[in-house]
Amino acid sequence: MFEKLYMIIGSMEILILLIFIGKYIYFEKFFKNSRSWFFFLGIFLLCQLWFYFFTKNEFVQVLLPFLFYSILIFLSRKKNKLRGLFLVFPVTGILLPLVVIPTSFLYLFSESMSNIIEMDTPWLGMLDIIFWIAFILFLWKGKNWRRRFDEVIHNRTLSKWERNLVNTTGSFLFMFSLLVLNVDEFQVASLYAKCFVGFGILIVAFLMTSIIAMVIQGNGKSYFQQAAILNEHYLKAQLEHFKTYQETQRETRRVHHDMKNHIACLYNLISEGKYEETNKYILDLNTQVQQIDKELHTGNDIVDAIVNEKIANAKKEQISISFEGKLGSLTVDAIDLCTIFSNALDNALEALKNSSVPEKEIQIQCKRQNTMQFFMFRNPVESGDSNFTFSTTKRDYMNHGFGLGNIRMAVEKYKGHMDYYLENQGGHSFFVLEIILFVHPAT
Repeated sequence: MFEKLYMIIGSMEILILLIFIGKYIYFEKFFKNSRSWFFFLGIFLLCQLWFYFFTKNEFVQVLLPFLFYSILIFLSRKKNKLRGLFLVFPVTGILLPLVVIPTSFLYLFSESMSNIIEMDTPWLGMLDIIFWIAFILFLWKGKNWRRRFDEVIHNRTLSKWERNLVNTTGSFLFMFSLLVLNVDEFQVASLYAKCFVGFGILIVAFLMTSIIAMVIQGNGKSYFQQAAILNEHYLKAQLEHFKTYQETQRETRRVHHDMKNHIACLYNLISEGKYEETNKYILDLNTQVQQIDKELHTGNDIVDAIVNEKIANAKKEQISISFEGKLGSLTVDAIDLCTIFSNALDNALEALKNSSVPEKEIQIQCKRQNTMQFFMFRNPVESGDSNFTFSTTKRDYMNHGFGLGNIRMAVEKYKGHMDYYLENQGGHSFFVLEIILFVHPAT
């Protein structure tokens, strides 16, 4: 009984590790809501109980976590589903070193590899305890890290050469790990076997380190590519802002040039007692003056350029953008302001573009108290939107477009804080992004 429960726990460990490798090395997009995860893991547990207590097919028992991992890949992928089934082999190859390295190290001080990997040895039990302690700490203390990681890799995928390299390395580790674990079958002198295993530890450790370094380097490359795109976007926004400013200046000069004629005309109308015509003339003149200033003014040239460009795009989708508060010059780099406002507004526009909410309005608020600068972006969402993975009052991670990781990195440069959540007001749901920066007014 105890041995069967231990095997079930071991299968759970294997499936969890396979999922972690798929998510954090291959950047696979698995289920987004907890209900799907509970259903999937519940079915897996029921199958385990059935095979371990009511059947004697040990081969299926061993393969069960790998089979369910392939099913998970098939269900969660939107394309290349059949190709994804073969991902289990390189992923297993990356998993095996977690067992091979400690087991091989112990083999160097023992007589036989079989004695190390037997189920009744305390070493595997210690590995299980270490795993569950690490897993519980990851779930308990790693919430912020997971949230930030999900933000950064939201749109991150392995390039073709990265995927080929990881697949090749994983497949090699799979075969090489099996050779190391079966070193007793070689029937060679103990000294040569131990040299082979010792050399194997170095190879496996080097390849695992290389994979991790490649993933980290790829994440950094992705970040700088996004920063370059933002720089280009900011320059285009500034150019459009400058063109609009020039047009406004031309209109202002034209109205100023005609102002003497307008005043003379109004004077004549009033002198002749034509008050109705005077009233109509003033209304027409007021409309003409209002059309001169087509831009929203926030008090900050950089934000003006970005927001007004987004307003032009929003009008095409019948989306309005409102701004409350006033900004002055801030000691915040232009690229960081562009990162915050561009990504926040792009997310909101993307969420509202195909939405059926009755009032498509993006609200922006800004407040400042001493050195604390506050920004708030708010837009309505559909109550049953499948992109959101939690109830409307719970503050947690959700899928609300791209760029949240970039916003967070920009915010943290100024010792700031970023939070986003869903709120319910008047029976309607709203996505809210709150940002606090600690800055000084520009001198």
